Amino acid sequence: MAVELAIVAPVILVVLVVVIDTLAASLGEGLFVIKAAEQLKDGVALDAIEEAIRAQVPSMCQSFTVDDLKYLKNTGRVSGAAAIIGNVLSIHPILIYEGKIVVKAKVRGMKRTLDALAERYAELALSKTETIGIAHADNEEGKAYLVQRLRDKGLTGKCLSVCYEPVTGSHVGPGTVALFFFGTDRMG
Repeated sequence: MAVELAIVAPVILVVLVVVIDTLAASLGEGLFVIKAAEQLKDGVALDAIEEAIRAQVPSMCQSFTVDDLKYLKNTGRVSGAAAIIGNVLSIHPILIYEGKIVVKAKVRGMKRTLDALAERYAELALSKTETIGIAHADNEEGKAYLVQRLRDKGLTGKCLSVCYEPVTGSHVGPGTVALFFFGTDRMG
């Protein structure tokens, strides 16, 4: 009986948690978590992992584009007039995060916009063998096109992909495609 009690006795676990503001969202955060988990699995000390992740924060490049500007209008990111004119002219913004979401460029046509995202990757990627992330809002075709363009630009690393959940999807709208990678200049 004593042996049985010892087996079912509660075990107290001590869990160390390190909080780091990655200045990232979505798969940007995910890529940091994956790097940390890989280092932990390799036996790297927690303080060394923390130091390495903090050092990489400035290199997380994250950009996205939307298919329909009405979702940016609904969240106050563009005016009603800009949304209407942009949709009529098929203008797709490339948005990045600089403490807030800002327009980096405006491109006509979704394929050209995805080409511009791939070009941004080609110019800024630290290593084309690194794992990257692509998130999308019900846009498998756009994701597949972007992956092919990234491969054409030299990407040999893994590409993680997720479809946005309803909360994020309601802010950016269907057709959104986002790209996350480690680069030389997150604002580039």
